[in-house]
Amino acid sequence: MDINTQAFWDSLDKDMWDETAELAIAVVLAGIEGGTVLLPDNAQAFISFDELYAKVLEFARKYRFTWISGITDVTRKQVQSAITNWIRSGSPLSVLEQVLTPLFGEARARRIAVTEVTRLFAEGNRLAWESTGFVNKMRWNTAEDEKVCPVCSDLDNTFIGIGDVDGIPPAHPNCRCYLTPVVDEDAFSKKLDEILGL
Repeated sequence: MDINTQAFWDSLDKDMWDETAELAIAVVLAGIEGGTVLLPDNAQAFISFDELYAKVLEFARKYRFTWISGITDVTRKQVQSAITNWIRSGSPLSVLEQVLTPLFGEARARRIAVTEVTRLFAEGNRLAWESTGFVNKMRWNTAEDEKVCPVCSDLDNTFIGIGDVDGIPPAHPNCRCYLTPVVDEDAFSKKLDEILGL
């Protein structure tokens, strides 16, 4: 296939996505699991997994065209390989940073690792909470240390609508912020009454 044709580049993009989709989805699913644990114990059973998995696939399609298409072809393959090996190993984030360092330098490697894992994990949280029907907003939380920047400091303890996909962490590269669910007690009670037939 001719390198100067759009078909060539579309094929290359598809191959890259085929290699990374499973990994991106794995991090989102880990975010779903982490988000589930943050719900009250009596609310965790209300996650709608049918709806949730459809939304994970929808998110993955959008993510494909924003993140992957923004990386150069050579770098794409190197990053994909590094993330694949990191996820499969179950190693801490610092190991991924070390692997990315030769590609980008230490500071940029850390920034990419932290930023992308934060983005995928936060989306997994959001999707889990949204599927319950009784989490209508999320609270933005910082790491609450001396490294918190002014952007995130202003966002700390603010609320974001559950459907605001553009409002979730990361707020910037290297962002370490995270979300927590805010359960609407009235909506939760109504859902519980519906299930119990009350």
